[in-house]
Amino acid sequence: MSRFLITGAKIADPASDREYEADLRIADGLIAEIGDGLAAGEGEEEIEAKGRILCPALVDLRATACEPGPGAPERLDTTARAAAAGGIGTLVLAPESGHGLARPEDIELVEARALTLPVRVHAGGLAAHDGEMAEIGLMLRAGALYVGDGGRPIADSRLVRRILSYAGGFEAWVSLRPEDAHLAAGTVAHESDMSVRMGLATRPGVSERLAAERDAGLVELTGGRLILDRVTTAEGLIALRAAKRRGLEIAATAPVTHLMFNEIDAGNFDARYRLEPPLRSQEDREALIEAVREGLIDAVVSDHVPVSRVDKANPFADALPGSSNLEALLPALVSLVEEGRLSLLQALRPVTSGPADLLGLPQGRIEEGAPADLLILDPAAPVVHGRTGTVSQGSSAFSGRRLFGKVLMSFVEGAIILQPET
Repeated sequence: MSRFLITGAKIADPASDREYEADLRIADGLIAEIGDGLAAGEGEEEIEAKGRILCPALVDLRATACEPGPGAPERLDTTARAAAAGGIGTLVLAPESGHGLARPEDIELVEARALTLPVRVHAGGLAAHDGEMAEIGLMLRAGALYVGDGGRPIADSRLVRRILSYAGGFEAWVSLRPEDAHLAAGTVAHESDMSVRMGLATRPGVSERLAAERDAGLVELTGGRLILDRVTTAEGLIALRAAKRRGLEIAATAPVTHLMFNEIDAGNFDARYRLEPPLRSQEDREALIEAVREGLIDAVVSDHVPVSRVDKANPFADALPGSSNLEALLPALVSLVEEGRLSLLQALRPVTSGPADLLGLPQGRIEEGAPADLLILDPAAPVVHGRTGTVSQGSSAFSGRRLFGKVLMSFVEGAIILQPET
C-alpha cells in the first residue's frame, strides 16, 4: 500500500478544535504519525502542502442516488465521483434513493457496489414502507447506518412511536423530516407575503416546529434516538433547542442550500431553486447559520438530489424539487468563512467530526491511528460553480455562483482519489 508524507501543512482538525502546523505521515491507510520536521522514509512519497489547509475528508450524511433502480439521470458511480470531486470521503445515501432502500437486500446491494467506488458509500434504510414498519433490524444488520422516513413525513404518531421504540432496541438513530404532513401536503413554497403574491401553494414555518415537538415527545416516551432531518426554520430550531435542553437523544442536520439561499432566490420562478424543503426567509437563514456557529446543528448535509434539466424545464410549481450539491458543499461552507460568518473549524465540524461522531465512524478527524481520509484545501481560491464543468449532470442551484475553496488533493483510506493539477 502507498505511503505518503505530507509536509508544510496547516492542519485544521475540528475534532480536537485545533489549527496548527505539522507534517503528517500516511501508512497502511491510516494516519501513522503527526509531528514537526518528519523525514521521508524509503519508498515514501513526499507531498509539499505549501502552507495549505490539511483537514479531514468530508462526511455527508444525506445524498440521494438514483440507484438501486433505473439510475436516471445519475448512476451511483457518477454520484460517487461527484462526491470525490467535492472533497467528500464518506457518503451516506438517503433512504429514498433509487426505488427506496426498504429491504436488507437493498442495503447489501449498496454495500457491494461501494467496493468499486472511489469514496466510502453507506446507506440509510426506510423505516416504513406502505404504511407499515419495515425490516428495520435486518437492514441494520445488513449495514444501514440509520433508518428514516426518506423525507416523507409520517402522519401516524403511533407508527412513529413503534419505529422509535423498535430502532431504539438496536441503539439506532431514526431520521425523520420535521414537517407536519397535513400542513405541508401539496405545497411548493415557504409561506410569506412574497410567495402568496406569486400564487404558490405555501406551508408555514411552524410546520417544522409542530412536527419536531411531536417527535421529541415520542423520543421522551420511547427512549429512542432521533435525527431531525434537515431543519430549515427558526421555528424548527426553537423545538430542537428545547429538546436538547431536556437531555433527549436528539440530533439535527441542515441542508447546505438553506445556509446559502433564501426565498428571494426563487422569486423569479427559477426552478433551480425549487427545493424540498422549500427555501425559507432570510431570518430563517440567519438563524440556521447561527445554529451551525454555536454547534446546535450536528451535521450539514449536501442534500444532493440529481434532477435532469428536462424535469426542471417546467413551471416552478410543476418542476421536480432537488439540486445537485455534492460539488458545492465544501465551497459553500468555505464561502461563509470568507464572509466572516463562521470560523474554518465551525464550518468544517458539521461535515467532518460532527456526522462521524453521530454515527460512531472513526474517520472525520486528524489523529494518529485514524483512517487517512484527508483533504489538502486552498480556502482562498475563488471558484465559479460549474464554469469548468461538474461531474454531476443534474441541475444545481449553485450553478454560476461565485464561491471560495478548492480541493487540491484528497485521500480516502490512504489512497489518492483526487490528483493535484499539473
